[in-house]
Amino acid sequence: MKDKPIENAYHIDNFIGSVLFLDIKNYLGVSDILTPAETYHFTQKVMRPLADIVLRHEGHICQIQGDAIIAIFGHHVQTQNDHAKRAAFCALEQQAMIGEMNPVTIKHYKIPLAARNGICSGLLFAAFSDVSGKIEYTLAGKTINIASRLQKINKCYDTNILIDASVNTYIKDEIVTRRLDAVHLEGCSSSLDIYEVLFLHSDQQPETMQQKATYEQGLEYYFQENWDEAIRCFSQISEDKASYLMLERCKKRIAAPVRIFSDGEVIK
Repeated sequence: MKDKPIENAYHIDNFIGSVLFLDIKNYLGVSDILTPAETYHFTQKVMRPLADIVLRHEGHICQIQGDAIIAIFGHHVQTQNDHAKRAAFCALEQQAMIGEMNPVTIKHYKIPLAARNGICSGLLFAAFSDVSGKIEYTLAGKTINIASRLQKINKCYDTNILIDASVNTYIKDEIVTRRLDAVHLEGCSSSLDIYEVLFLHSDQQPETMQQKATYEQGLEYYFQENWDEAIRCFSQISEDKASYLMLERCKKRIAAPVRIFSDGEVIK
């Protein structure tokens, strides 16, 4: 009996949704320290509660690949309009959960726990494919590729949650974000404005808001290539890695957008 062709897979037609990537930092280092059995139990202890958060925010988990979670929001038509908000709220809750779990993992495994999130909203295609008798849920489209890149780009700026303008448009009234940079992703024809997700508007963090305002003012000067004023702004908050990187770029007169490799590394 011949295998069923993939073309016969049940598919969901193109829809607008949000993709969330989560990746545990330094997972290779974790597996280097722990035995294979300990690595498995560590992963289960960490990933299960993070996956549960996705479900609480009405997301669908497409894949869990060791130290990574890929999830979509907006695949249900009746809740499609708030997909980006639910993805962003999910990422914030995941980061909070990691903060709560970190002392426990350090005490038990002697390993600090941290993770990065990337979220992008846009056109998606999803399919349940029957591959050799195994049903797999697959996503396709530019949106998922950008979400994956955003997750990786976090390490350049020492941030935890990165989004693009498509997500920021949906969430800016409820969640505070910082416009971080304009980048040119390898393989993409146009530049991308990226934003850091900070906290809910309902949370009062005056000092962070002041730093955000100073950074974004410096960023405007940077885009205008007004190097002296940009340096003045970024110098005020240079303890922040993103500010320090921008400060160094200004000193070298590196204009936006900066090009970034597919693995998240900056092209000098």
